Amino acid sequence: MDNNIGLVQNLDQRVRREQLRLLSSHLPVVLPGSLLVAVLFAWGFWNTAGHTVIGAWLAVLVVVIFVRLALSYYFCHQPRSQLNDNLLKQSLLAGSFISGCLWGSAGLLFFDPDNAYGFALLVIVLGGLVAGSLGSHSYYYPNFLLFAIPEFLPLTAKLLFMEDDSYTLIALMMSLFMLLNLYYSKKYANMIEHSIRLQFANDALLQKLQASNRELHEYSYTDPLTGIGNRRQFDMDFEQTWQSASTTKAPVCLILMDVDHFKAYNDAYGHPQGDQVLKKIALVLLQVCEKYKVRGRPMRIGGEEFALLLKGDLELAANTAEVIREAVSNMKADAGVDRVVTASFGVAMAHPAEGETRTALFRAADEALYKAKTAGRNCVIVFAQKASENMAKPA
Repeated sequence: MDNNIGLVQNLDQRVRREQLRLLSSHLPVVLPGSLLVAVLFAWGFWNTAGHTVIGAWLAVLVVVIFVRLALSYYFCHQPRSQLNDNLLKQSLLAGSFISGCLWGSAGLLFFDPDNAYGFALLVIVLGGLVAGSLGSHSYYYPNFLLFAIPEFLPLTAKLLFMEDDSYTLIALMMSLFMLLNLYYSKKYANMIEHSIRLQFANDALLQKLQASNRELHEYSYTDPLTGIGNRRQFDMDFEQTWQSASTTKAPVCLILMDVDHFKAYNDAYGHPQGDQVLKKIALVLLQVCEKYKVRGRPMRIGGEEFALLLKGDLELAANTAEVIREAVSNMKADAGVDRVVTASFGVAMAHPAEGETRTALFRAADEALYKAKTAGRNCVIVFAQKASENMAKPA
């Protein structure tokens, strides 16, 4: 239960952060427009209001706008991991409230009952700012409240207290206009929050799907016992390596390895011990490939059979096989010192660019492996001729 509560709280925090981030990212577009409106507004009242008052009002509003722009730039360029949510929230809300109060003060400072032109300009500008800010300020609903109410309320209240029915009617209409904007702002904010939650839910589902696909791929292409590639992975790598070598005209070498007398080992010591041997052999193969920077990866392609594809010449492949053979023979199968494990190796090389086939290469390596077993095991036999030829010659 506590874990579920923690997940919900974390989701709520992420949603709130995204709302604030979206709000902050829109300020560089909204605030310059607000600055332009303020300049035109001051120009419209320049000849009817006191120059000192309108100049001071405009100067304060310009300072507030530039401070908000600077904060928006700062927060937009902060890494999300270092973003202070509380500071961002407080800065955005304080900026909106101060701007709303400044615009609201204009309704008191510049209202003149004898100036019909000025009154119309006030109502149009203040109403336009409320309606225009609905989209950008409603990413976080409290932000719209803190801007719209102090921006529109002073003039509305002033008109209500005037003993004139026409002003009272206008104030009531302005109040209705404000209520409608508050309603639609709330609806818009809810829609934005729902969209963000849906996006996060989709992202979480996508991550789970990707993780499931990775697990499925690992299950399909990984040998569950040893943790290295299985036969399916080998076949896919074989094809990709072959295509690449056909383009680069590089030779491809194949090392096939078979654990000697593995059935007898299983019968003598049990299958669990045999599984441990296969795991240790896979580890030895990985260690050799890493130590000698072998450009290939080992895979288990059968019960006790392993394979390694290499790009390079036959001598490199033969030397790699010998290193692996020696490492396996020196491997401690378990605590019993008498339980020595050895392996036989068949090595072959082919040239894809010369028309040789993967089937021929595999057959050649398998032929060399068979010869290694008949030659006494625990040795490396190299198929010295072309992979397309039928005969193998020990080297």
